[in-house]
Amino acid sequence: MSTQNLFTKRTFTFIFTVACVPLLCLITILPTYAQTKGTTKVPFKKDRFNRIFLPAKIDQDTVSLLFGTYSKTLRLTPYFLETQSLYPGWGRLTTIDTKGKRHSKTLFYLPKLQIGSVKFRNEEAVVNQAFPDSVATGSIGTLMVYQYNWKIDNDRNEMTISKAPFAAERTFTTISYKNNNYPTAVVNIGNINSEFVLDLGSGAGFQVSSRTTLGRSIIEDLNLEPTRVVTSNIHTSKSVDTIYEVVVPSLVFNGITLKDQKVTISSEAPHNTIGTGFLGNYNVILNNSKKRKVESAIILEKRLVD
Repeated sequence: MSTQNLFTKRTFTFIFTVACVPLLCLITILPTYAQTKGTTKVPFKKDRFNRIFLPAKIDQDTVSLLFGTYSKTLRLTPYFLETQSLYPGWGRLTTIDTKGKRHSKTLFYLPKLQIGSVKFRNEEAVVNQAFPDSVATGSIGTLMVYQYNWKIDNDRNEMTISKAPFAAERTFTTISYKNNNYPTAVVNIGNINSEFVLDLGSGAGFQVSSRTTLGRSIIEDLNLEPTRVVTSNIHTSKSVDTIYEVVVPSLVFNGITLKDQKVTISSEAPHNTIGTGFLGNYNVILNNSKKRKVESAIILEKRLVD
């Protein structure tokens, strides 16, 4: 069956289903979340970059989802179109790449997804062609993350999910961020302050875009030469990433001075990012507030084993 015929068939199925339920059920097509008591613990696996992969249940499939804190929507492989797990939505997700080009994706809804004992309903999702068809996988985005509080124990490779916020025990630093958004922190390198996205879905340490003032300044001041050039066609038709690497004697992260930190400068990085190359050195708490006047917080805790 062609993709177009499959899409048309699923659209008619979705419309028929909605037409057969009361108006109240129609309203709940927006994301809703199952109630859970207490907390649930979920063991996870990590790759060599310390990125976290959580086991999840979608229909009859047990899959591995990358735990991210930057992209807003759930991203899934095209496999889930073939299994008819996704329902078509009514909108599109538009993103802008580093060259200013717009990319538009069709929005879908995933009726049910389960992580541990926590059930997510009608999650907004996009199909990411970058994931290989042969692997049933995807990544979690902020629309899922901010509904609960998450505690990442990198010592035990265990995630705890809770409706109540977590209390920190061995705090290294705390970063506040706006509700329903992704966390950022200010980093000072060479007397230049720059905002960095904290993204647990990235395996980078301190990654700087060469298109920023900070990136250009580091390259020029230290007279850097590219360490390698990477050609990729994962997210675009073709991209050539020129990468520089340097160990800076000192930088200031969220007001804390850190010595001898490796900094990677990338021509294709869409923004300055701190990923699990650095964040994986700590246990991480994400306390997400639903109160309008109370900010959310990401807390880095010292690990039991450094």
